[in-house]
Amino acid sequence: MKHIRGFIVGAVAGSMIMLAMPTVGAAVKQYVLGDAAYPIVVNGTTYEDESLPVMNYKGSTYVPLRAVGDLLGAGVEWNSTLRQVEITYGTGETSVQNNAFRNVEVSGSGGKYKVTGEARVFEAMMNYAVEDGHNYLLEKNYMLPEGAPAWSAFELSIVIPANKLPKNGTLMLQIFEYSAKDGGKVNVLHFPLETFME
Repeated sequence: MKHIRGFIVGAVAGSMIMLAMPTVGAAVKQYVLGDAAYPIVVNGTTYEDESLPVMNYKGSTYVPLRAVGDLLGAGVEWNSTLRQVEITYGTGETSVQNNAFRNVEVSGSGGKYKVTGEARVFEAMMNYAVEDGHNYLLEKNYMLPEGAPAWSAFELSIVIPANKLPKNGTLMLQIFEYSAKDGGKVNVLHFPLETFME
């Protein structure tokens, strides 16, 4: 009789578990993400992080939120009191313009310009160039007091001779750093210096 009673209890318990499984399975959603086979590039900066890769799910791209914040110049913080992620853009300390340059301001006219801001670049070396839409008028480097990961203030004094100023067009400033991996330009930002019209 004990064996029969044990069998019945076991069968009932097994049936209850089997009946509950579809309900539990329906509550758990499965997502299959694949590595994205394409780069994410924002203002000339390519997102690269092997530990937190770009993923793809059914044609939608997924990038780690803090990385998106860095690329777009937004602050991303976890508010432990409200238990929520907070994204801020374009104000105070969070006005980062990309992962390497922030708080950039341009002033001046007539070929004389002052550019200030903060940078965090590899080995404390940032680069800048001025172009008229067709040609580079100058390209130089600037040594910062500290290299990444520290932010360092910079001030550039840019002088373009009057005979090189465009008659019709815009002088554009490009600030960037050269990649330690392949020597290419990375973290590129573009700013208009001045527009000329006859």
